Amino acid sequence: MIVKYDEFLSKIPGEVTEVEIDDELGKHIAEMDEADFNLNRKETRRHTYMSVLEEKGRYIPAGTDPLDDVLKEERIRELMEAIEKLQPQQKELLIRVYWNKEIQKDIAEDMGISQQAISKRLRVILKFLKKFLE
Repeated sequence: MIVKYDEFLSKIPGEVTEVEIDDELGKHIAEMDEADFNLNRKETRRHTYMSVLEEKGRYIPAGTDPLDDVLKEERIRELMEAIEKLQPQQKELLIRVYWNKEIQKDIAEDMGISQQAISKRLRVILKFLKKFLE
């Protein structure tokens, strides 16, 4: 009987080595290979490796509290609902200041108003959002 090994006896990766052995020994090796394959298959079905969870984004890093994450997501959802209740001009101002990181002075020049007016509008918006989130 001829047995083929691709990594066991080969010194070159990917090379297949053929070895001629006694039929009885070949039968025993085939049974061992089948048992090893079945054992590995069972183990993979029963266990999920942490690396797989990490790739899928379901791994919980040490030092974090899942409850805190849920609460944070809830607060973010509430904030987004509050922002949706703003007028379009207010939403645009929030985006320009907090997301685009534009300077109030530049926004004021662009809109043709004073920097103090922009500052006051932001205070009104933040007061509304704070009230909505309480």
